[in-house]
Amino acid sequence: VERQNDLAINVFGWDKGVIVHHVSKQPEDIPRTNLLLIQKAGKFHYTWIKNLNRLLYDQNKHREQKHFCERCLHGYKREDLLEAHRPECKGIGQTAVRVEMPQEGKLTFQNHHKQLPAPYVIYADFEALTTKVEGPELDPTKSNTQKTQHHEACSYCYVVVRCDGKTEAPAEYRGPNAAEHFLRALQVEERGIQKVLAKPQAMRMTNADWESHRTASRCHVCDKPLEGDSVKDHCHITGKYREAAHSACNLKLRLSPKTTTIPVVFHNLRGYDSHLLMQAISKVEGRVSCIPNNTEKYISFSLGQLRFIDSAQFLLAPLDKLVAANKPEAFQITARYEPDRALLMRKGVYPYEYMDSWERFEETQLPPKEDFYSKLTGANISDSDYTHAQRVWETFGCQNLGNYTDLYCRTDVLLLADVFENFRKTSQKQYGLDPANYYTSPGLSWDALLKKTGVELELLTDYDQHLFIEKGMRGGISMVSKRHARANNPAVEGYDPEKPNNHILYLDANNLYGWAMSQPLPTGGFRWVEDCDGLVGTIQDQPADGPEGFILEVDLEYPQELHDEHNAYPLAPERMVVQKKWMSEYQHGLLGKGMASAEVEKLVPNLRDKNHYVLHYRNLQLYLGLGMKLKKIHRALRFEQSPWMEPYIRMNTELRKQATSAFEKDLYKLMNNSVFGKTMENLRKRVDVKLVRAHEEDKLRRLLASPSFARANIFDDDLAAIEVHKSRLVLNRPVYVGMSILDLSKTLMYDFYYNQLLAQYGDRCQLLYTDTDSLLLEIETEDVYRDMVAHAGLYDTSDYPREHPLHSVENKKVLGKMTDECAGRPIAEYIGLRPKMYSILEANGDNIKKAKGVKKAPPYLWAAPTQGIAVSLRLQAVDRRKRGGNSCLWA
Repeated sequence: VERQNDLAINVFGWDKGVIVHHVSKQPEDIPRTNLLLIQKAGKFHYTWIKNLNRLLYDQNKHREQKHFCERCLHGYKREDLLEAHRPECKGIGQTAVRVEMPQEGKLTFQNHHKQLPAPYVIYADFEALTTKVEGPELDPTKSNTQKTQHHEACSYCYVVVRCDGKTEAPAEYRGPNAAEHFLRALQVEERGIQKVLAKPQAMRMTNADWESHRTASRCHVCDKPLEGDSVKDHCHITGKYREAAHSACNLKLRLSPKTTTIPVVFHNLRGYDSHLLMQAISKVEGRVSCIPNNTEKYISFSLGQLRFIDSAQFLLAPLDKLVAANKPEAFQITARYEPDRALLMRKGVYPYEYMDSWERFEETQLPPKEDFYSKLTGANISDSDYTHAQRVWETFGCQNLGNYTDLYCRTDVLLLADVFENFRKTSQKQYGLDPANYYTSPGLSWDALLKKTGVELELLTDYDQHLFIEKGMRGGISMVSKRHARANNPAVEGYDPEKPNNHILYLDANNLYGWAMSQPLPTGGFRWVEDCDGLVGTIQDQPADGPEGFILEVDLEYPQELHDEHNAYPLAPERMVVQKKWMSEYQHGLLGKGMASAEVEKLVPNLRDKNHYVLHYRNLQLYLGLGMKLKKIHRALRFEQSPWMEPYIRMNTELRKQATSAFEKDLYKLMNNSVFGKTMENLRKRVDVKLVRAHEEDKLRRLLASPSFARANIFDDDLAAIEVHKSRLVLNRPVYVGMSILDLSKTLMYDFYYNQLLAQYGDRCQLLYTDTDSLLLEIETEDVYRDMVAHAGLYDTSDYPREHPLHSVENKKVLGKMTDECAGRPIAEYIGLRPKMYSILEANGDNIKKAKGVKKAPPYLWAAPTQGIAVSLRLQAVDRRKRGGNSCLWA
């Protein structure tokens, strides 16, 4: 309508205040017509807004004249301030939305109730029948998804674990409508738990408990002095005395039969089991809600007080790897119900695609090995796997495939229960928090950080400061600088002594973000610098560890004389949409085949001058030291800073060194890495999804008719997921922390490359590939390992073989030190096609192969005896596979 009639129309609505429905994308020279869409009794009508500023005038308490932005409804005292704001507001986020900022306040640890262990946790798993979907071949011009299988839940198992570790025997079922049967069984468990919570156990205290309470001086909940306000806190499930607490803190730990949630844990709920459950949830009564990624994938969803969560959102590995990482004594629940558990302490073997009908369960022997083939992986099981399946069948006396399926499902549930219970115990011991009270590891680690450090972070109240910082948020650099390299030194086959020796070295920074999080980071005191011109001459002198820091918006010149030296790893990368005129003829050909989109923003390192570039002051100092020129400082935001995250990072680093199992080592690494994600949480990307039942006709009609409606996903005739655009966005996250961490991490990588490697080798060092914290290098030198000895302080060589001259534990796991990903094993050859898609051939014949986005490439795509063009062609095949896809239908 707008284009056909040369109009520009903005549409606003009303929801406890003015909200934004639509902002015109027409050229700015076309006058705007503002309309207010009013809804009443399911009917809508438009009314003309004569003056938007007057309509919005009472939206805040300030009484002076105000000018409002139509995208975010933020008001300004002067029109010139509004005009300066508009380009930045338009450049952040795709959707116009009413933005609200906190009036004031500090962010501190508040979730004291999450220290209380969840009274009951349920662990569960499904098995499914997979039937082939017949249909036409995939037309790549219309879709990248080929529907191949129909999945129907055929069995389940679950076990309920009480907070003191007590359990009942696992509940199992195999038969029709398994997902619906499962939900109804859980609702019975829910009612039983509610009855227990309604009758709390009386407190039992030993003499030691009385003495502990008498001498207590601090509240065990908030860790503040009791000062006469002391009550006895006890577990309402077991009656056991815990510790002394403030009366108010004690109330925070209160359990209610009507509100206390019951976590139901699946491994890979988001990717698999949730689809099975969503087909059945409409068949049972109860209040339904969700925390979505989108209309098809959910971080969590709830049915009544049952809260379904995904253990894979905490423990980022397949279940079999988690089992292998734990000590055998950790599996107490499995031992309780499977005394002969030795055979079960590994990934089970199951013919998923063979199980395509109910009759299969009656078969009295394992199918032949070839029937264990998986189309998803493009591979069959190994001989040893098949032998293991036969031993399990015999040892546990399976009479048919039904018995084998029950055992397989029950084993997965018991192992999951032990793994997650061990995770809970470790978390409660080290952080005083129960993971069962959270949805993901970032949420858990963020609270652990706030609790450990006791920090108070200032919430930004100035929207322009928030926009300013968002403008400076740029992720890690991932790029191929050179597509192919072959080493030439005595350690590789085909060595030519007539040519110069050169080596390929694959380096990785130890916990790069952990290093950045240990640096001084903003905490508050944000204020604009009034004299930016005066800052031009002094910014280089600002100390890295001083009490104040700066985020700046600058113009930078990239001198021509630096271009050759910096071509492989340009400074100051920019977020930009790559223009078609910059592309090669080959790239235009890819666009024509539909293999890529030109309209996608990428982080692009480039040698162009930078205008209005927002960055951390330490990055600016490094860039200027490496030869860039500062032309102008447009704006500067001053802040107070301190290394406030360092105690938490150091604690996890030390715990990892002391860990006695692979599981603990991985956990402490995860707790450092996942907290970073929370520091840069982008609230603009959150979606709002409503789960609506068929009988809620008025609600469904209202959502579908709303201008905020985005899309719908219909599960069946009784349930649909409706996504709506958010009407309000409250920006209450410390994004300045994430922005600083991202920028500071780049300083370490750039500093090492330019001030260490290039200072040592000059143009004899060439960057081949980089991905955030790694550098793949081609270095012309007689012996690169001998060179490393002379600079041993830069490297962590603790992973080298003990007999290797470079082996040392002096820098073991030291943050920011460089490690050799191949641990001293020479690299013979490298090929890189694109970011996160490359192949490295070691001199011993081993291959490092990466193809992000492809779950599992069929083995034939990698089956190249050598590198060179063979692997290049196979990588291209994997790249094409990545752009296609397979999926299944859910029953």
